[in-house]
This record gives sequence, C-alpha cells and structure tokens, in this order.
Amino acid sequence: MFLSLFRVLFLLFVFACYENKDAEGIYFTFKGRDFQLLEKIKLSRGEYFPHSFPDDSTLDTMSNWYNPVSSYVEIIRQDDGLNPAVGLALGFEFDEAIDSFPFTPAMAVLQLKNFNWGGVMFSSRDTMNYTGVFNEVSEDIIVVVDGFQNDTIWGRFSGLLVNGAGTMESLGNGSFKVKVYRVE
Repeated sequence: MFLSLFRVLFLLFVFACYENKDAEGIYFTFKGRDFQLLEKIKLSRGEYFPHSFPDDSTLDTMSNWYNPVSSYVEIIRQDDGLNPAVGLALGFEFDEAIDSFPFTPAMAVLQLKNFNWGGVMFSSRDTMNYTGVFNEVSEDIIVVVDGFQNDTIWGRFSGLLVNGAGTMESLGNGSFKVKVYRVE
C-alpha cells in the first residue's frame, strides 16, 4: 500500500511540474531561468484607486488587444494576476490580412518588469527591469508570428534587453499564444 501511495504522489508531482506550452501565455528564458507568464492584469481586493481607474474587464482587454486600424498587437502577462513578481509586455505590428506565415514585424518592443523591486527602477542595483529597443532602429528584438486564427495569435520572440543602468541581457526561447480582443 505504501508503494502504491508513493507512485501516486510521484505521478502527481510529475504532472504538476509538466509545462503546458499550449496554455495561453508567454514563455521565455532570462538569466538562466525559465518563465511562464500566464496571468492577465487584475485588481487586488482592498486596493484603492480613483474612480477613473479601469475595472477588471478593462484590464483584461488591456492585457491582450489587437487594433486592426493601427495594425498593432500588445500582450501583457504576469506570473500572478493579483500580486505579480514578474511581468512582460510585448508589442508589435500585425495585420490580419497577412496570408502567409511566418511573418516578421518590422516594428516590435519588449519590456520585462520585476514588481518586487523596491528601489529606484533602472538604477545600477536594479537586477531585472529591462526594456527593449524598438527594432525599427535596432535588430536586437525579433518577433515572428507563426499564425493567427479565430483571434488567437501565436509566435516566437527573442531580444537583447537594456537596463537603464547600462547593462544588457538577452531574453531567449520566447514564445506566446494569446487570444486577443479587437479594439479601435
């Protein structure tokens, strides 16, 4: 009986550690760590914001939207919706009329944020607040859209991110799959 209980616990452990890359979200490697950012932005209970602050449904749309008029997609994901430690924003040009994939946008931007940092963001002591350079002027950010169907967009990305303190770090093995809201 003990042996079968051990087998069940082992299988549960293996299942819990399994990464489901088919789940909507953003996946990448940064500074030797693998990240899965699956949560959208949400308001935590008890937070006070002025009446003009967006509600959860607006924040949900802001987390993944596509504007067909301006041909732009923006995706924001965090490790926790209410109390995030790490978040990433990815924006790039895209037109749903594209009929051949993969598609490489001419313009993209990428930003990585550590929400636990209590000091001056982008100072020399800040270890994980990085922003990308628009690749209209630099090829340090690469986004490849592999497909778009039923308002779900998926693809790959990588980039050399810049910290305001002057340091640079590469972000690699990036992938995304997100259902986007249409906005104008």
